[in-house]
Amino acid sequence: MDFLLIGLCLNWLLRKPPGLILCTLGIFSKMLPAVNSGCPQLCRCEGRLLYCESLNLTEMPRNLSGMMGLSLRYNSLSELHDGQFTGLMQLTWLYLDHNHICSVEGNAFQKLRRVKELTLSSNKITQLPNTTFRPMPNLRSVDLSYNNLQSLEPDLFHGLRKLTTLHMRSNAIKFVPVRIFQDCRSLKFLDIGYNQLKSLARNSFAGLFKLTELHLEHNDLVKVNLAHFPRLISLHSLCLRRNKVTIVVNTLDWIWQLEKMDLSGNEIEYIEPHVFESVPHLKSLQLDSNRLTYIDSRVLDSWKSLTSISLSANAWDCSRNVCALASWLSNFQGRYDSNLLCATPEYAQGEDVLDAVYAFHLCEDNADPTSVNTFSPVTNNSEQPPGYGSATATYDAPEGDEDRTTYAVTITMPGENSENAVQIHKVVTGTMALIFSFLIVVLVLYVSWKCFPAGLRQLRQCFVTQRRKQKQKQTMHQMAAMSAQEYYVDYKPNHIEGALVIINEYGSCSCHQQPARECEV
Repeated sequence: MDFLLIGLCLNWLLRKPPGLILCTLGIFSKMLPAVNSGCPQLCRCEGRLLYCESLNLTEMPRNLSGMMGLSLRYNSLSELHDGQFTGLMQLTWLYLDHNHICSVEGNAFQKLRRVKELTLSSNKITQLPNTTFRPMPNLRSVDLSYNNLQSLEPDLFHGLRKLTTLHMRSNAIKFVPVRIFQDCRSLKFLDIGYNQLKSLARNSFAGLFKLTELHLEHNDLVKVNLAHFPRLISLHSLCLRRNKVTIVVNTLDWIWQLEKMDLSGNEIEYIEPHVFESVPHLKSLQLDSNRLTYIDSRVLDSWKSLTSISLSANAWDCSRNVCALASWLSNFQGRYDSNLLCATPEYAQGEDVLDAVYAFHLCEDNADPTSVNTFSPVTNNSEQPPGYGSATATYDAPEGDEDRTTYAVTITMPGENSENAVQIHKVVTGTMALIFSFLIVVLVLYVSWKCFPAGLRQLRQCFVTQRRKQKQKQTMHQMAAMSAQEYYVDYKPNHIEGALVIINEYGSCSCHQQPARECEV
């Protein structure tokens, strides 16, 4: 229409003067919409970018043609009808997050071919039709997180070959349809965390050849089979934290470039021996807060490229079965958490795994630990009765293996050597405590001697004075005993002349003084 108007103007200008008037009127009529498409009231305009945020809007502003960016965040929009954005053909990004949108019709985004970024997070969307994103083939980023999505239509992302980032965190999604991402060949980041996924189909992620980061944390997954992630040749990070995983297996023999895997906060009790052989480039592994009691030596052998590992908060069984892990940790040059504590047996509860291994000599050839776990292959056809004082458990390999093998676990009862080791440990601890107390007393005396010399002199003088007094008392007692031996009284009741007569007429007595005796020297 514009070209027709220009042609008529040129033709009329060359032929008749009234053509000039008609041409001028036509140009003004074409300019009127542009004049009316000014910045809406209370909104903020930055060139061709329009921000109508936190205005409690229930409907979209009108006359927004020519805008390249539109933000309607933090409003009260509740529905998106068909053709609602028809006049915004120049739009390249659209933000509709933090509204109350609960319904999106199939052609709501019609004629928005240039849009590269769409945000619909933090709304109340429960369902999206198959044709929702069809009018926007140039989408690079879509954010559907924090909604109430319960299911995904099989062709919801059909035709989005340029999509690189997809957020669907914190919804109520229970199942991922097969090949739903088949056309998303450029997708690099996918977040389906904090949903209600209970299982994954084998081809749920088919077609994601360029995916580098996948988030599946905080779901209800019970079993992780690495075969469910086929041909993810570019995947570097896989997050499966806080699920309900009890076992990790791999039923496909293939190699991928995974560098980081997070399996923390699950209920993992067993890891298949060869499960990590398909990820030879793994550098970071989180297995903390699970229910692991031991790790098979074949699993440890496949951890050659690790530089960081987390194994804390597991129920480690500190018997001979932990020797492989202790040896691996002793030689590990990377970073690992030191809070690895024994859960069983009772005599080692709360002890560090490495300390328990060395303190109780668990890994010595002649050691008799309290609990010894031995693994011996037993064929399915043969039966071996457990011996006296032992408990035997069996584990069957996953289905599909031709040579099925049952592993018998024998746990022996406590022995005398372990009790002796515990007693020796207690004696050594008591001796060290006694020596430490003696050293403290000596230290106190030394400090007192250095800091209070006058007080020590007074104490010494007191001791010397007391000793002198004691010696004087002993000397006085000896002199008194000697004087009692030198003088004595001789009493004679007979009447003798010349003697002193006592008046009371009972008789007379005389006193005679013996000459003093001298001691011979």
